[in-house]
Amino acid sequence: MAEPALLPGNRFRAYRGSGSTAKFVCLATAITLTQTNAFEDATVADCDNPLAIPDRKSIKTSKSWGGRFAGSMAADHLAEFQADADSDDPVPYEFRVDAKTSADAGKWVGAVFVESFEVTKTNNGIVSFTVQFRGDGPLAWVAGAST
Repeated sequence: MAEPALLPGNRFRAYRGSGSTAKFVCLATAITLTQTNAFEDATVADCDNPLAIPDRKSIKTSKSWGGRFAGSMAADHLAEFQADADSDDPVPYEFRVDAKTSADAGKWVGAVFVESFEVTKTNNGIVSFTVQFRGDGPLAWVAGAST
């Protein structure tokens, strides 16, 4: 069995914006991206075998996504995240994966609303922060080199 190609932590990154104008969120040391599917279920009987236990059948009804990123930064970067938290419109973000082979690389692209922006500690001008976000609309995977 071949060993897996491990992905160093600095190869999964968040970017604020999209395309060539996207700006690396270099301050985020922890990033989470969660995709969720919702389903409606029905219990379906086997009409050819009335004594059989019915099976559950599921139909996907919606997709959603969201996540969080957190880290530490100098206080002069707070305004960028505050602007996202204050925005009435979704803000474009990219979540890039730079794998060892370009065939495995790519990025997720979508717009987010900031659900919460938490500043947890100030120490000599360094601030710990957490941004919790929810996706708005589709989250697209774009395969290939993500840089």
